[in-house]
Amino acid sequence: MVKHLIEAKSKFLIFYQRHEALVSILVFVFGFLFDLITLGRIDDTVNLIQQAGYLFILGALLVTEIRLKAGSFVLPEKYQRWWQYHDLVVHFLFGSLLSAYTIFFYTSASALTSFLFISLLAGLMTANEFPRFQKLGIPVRVLLYSICLLSYFSFFYPILFGHVGALPFWLGLISSLVVLALLWRLYFLQGTQDFLRKSVLYPAAAIHLFFLVAYYTNLIPPVPVAVKKIGVYYEVIKEEGKYMGSHLNPAWRIWDQGSQRFYARPGDRLIVMLSIFSPGNFKDKIYLKWFHDDPRAGWTLQDTIPMSILGGRDEGFRGFGAKQNYLPGHWRVIVETSDGREVGRINLEVIPDPGQHAREFKTDLF
Repeated sequence: MVKHLIEAKSKFLIFYQRHEALVSILVFVFGFLFDLITLGRIDDTVNLIQQAGYLFILGALLVTEIRLKAGSFVLPEKYQRWWQYHDLVVHFLFGSLLSAYTIFFYTSASALTSFLFISLLAGLMTANEFPRFQKLGIPVRVLLYSICLLSYFSFFYPILFGHVGALPFWLGLISSLVVLALLWRLYFLQGTQDFLRKSVLYPAAAIHLFFLVAYYTNLIPPVPVAVKKIGVYYEVIKEEGKYMGSHLNPAWRIWDQGSQRFYARPGDRLIVMLSIFSPGNFKDKIYLKWFHDDPRAGWTLQDTIPMSILGGRDEGFRGFGAKQNYLPGHWRVIVETSDGREVGRINLEVIPDPGQHAREFKTDLF
């Protein structure tokens, strides 16, 4: 039995040394798929602990690798045979964490700027698997680790405090800086300072500065808040715990959400209903901002309707905003969090309807 295990290990080592890039990619993909299958709610305690554990292991491996490169640490001989596999562990953990954060940010994104941030995240996740990118070595891993650390804290504190905003963001940024500062203080003061500045300090500082700018320019989606469903309706009724929205959308317009082509008769209310997910202890406000496309002035803000939200429901908190007085033409309703970041939007067109015949409404459930 032992002989077979030794032979299998020897064959794997030979294969790994010949096809290191391929094996790394396969492990990375496995980490990505593993996370897709096992990923639960963003506020799930097990998920939060698991990600913290991954970050701890990644940090330990990265510190060891940096100290070996800097010459301030010599790996004991009994651990050297295991160290040759550390790249596989690093690729798996990065694949798992980055895929989770890409999914979380994607579900909270609405504005084009948010998708640019997600594209950058996904691009780095993919680029990490190319040999040329990997040859950059320590600086790239520090950069990716800083992104993972900041991403984790960007939703950890909103979940902890029950709201988004500048305070949770700054606490996340400071927490990440404190973690990196402690690592620097404990492990890197005795190394080659020029190497450490270029390989560790500068990449970490650049990512933290980028996140700071990205937050105040609304590049970062407002995790952990996410719009699950949104639509335009004539009437909303609550019955037996369900919200029902009445609309006139024909069955063939499958891309519309409710009556996005709103045929308005006198007395019709224009209603936008949505379900919005937030964690269990979440108590915050969102704002429905109504813009009208004025032929002369362009998109102009006509109204802002606040809505208090409570978290915990898997399908999201249900609520709606209504307008009694509105102009014909094109409208856009943007859903913003309390700190001014867009989490959803819907476009619609108001068309005057002079008809008198009875209308047959259909119903959407929320």
